[in-house]
Amino acid sequence: MIKKKLLIFFLLFGLYSCANVNQEAKLYEDIGFLGKLSDIKVIDTKLDAIVSNSYPGSSVKITNLLSAKTLIVSNIEKKVINGSRLIYVSESVVSKLEISKNLPYIKIEEIRSSKANPTFVANKAEIFQEEKKVLNTSRVSNVEVISLGKPGLKENIATNKKIYLEFGSFYYIDYAKELQRNLKSFLSFENIVIEGGKKNYHVTIGPISSISIYDQLFFKLKNKNYEGYKILIK
Repeated sequence: MIKKKLLIFFLLFGLYSCANVNQEAKLYEDIGFLGKLSDIKVIDTKLDAIVSNSYPGSSVKITNLLSAKTLIVSNIEKKVINGSRLIYVSESVVSKLEISKNLPYIKIEEIRSSKANPTFVANKAEIFQEEKKVLNTSRVSNVEVISLGKPGLKENIATNKKIYLEFGSFYYIDYAKELQRNLKSFLSFENIVIEGGKKNYHVTIGPISSISIYDQLFFKLKNKNYEGYKILIK
């Protein structure tokens, strides 16, 4: 009887542990590019940021991935975002994050409740489902500033860096080749290559020399339902 109770205890403990892991896994994270509120003609001195209505949090942590500067903003609004930007922010946020106008490469994260573990969990995976579909697919308030990089980021830091869009990974090279052919069929872009090997293949678009060219590719890929890529800067 004691053994049976112990077994039930450990089973319940295991289920509780799994539930906690799954709860942590729900924290939202995404990597992409930042825009200004003025880009979408929003003028509101009380607003820090506009994010997609799919974003689950009431505050958002924004990290400049070129300088590691981080802000947490709370005065946010959620809307449908159809463009190529993850988030639109005020000029003050842009200034504090030292965002490069040529390469506004950022990460946004849902922030954990202050009562919970303060560690940030990054669990949003960019998974391209080709193998399953067989290729059918002015004021900043309540802001925490964390400076992890060197102060005074200059524009020339981003000058030599290029944008890459990476699909995969793929277990079979045939899927990667088929995706490469499909992409070349509607993108007027020469640099679409297969990288990797040993059952770990990627299809990469790049180097992309500017954010304006990325914008053009973004809409072409979106119109064809090819959105499951990672944005990399090299």
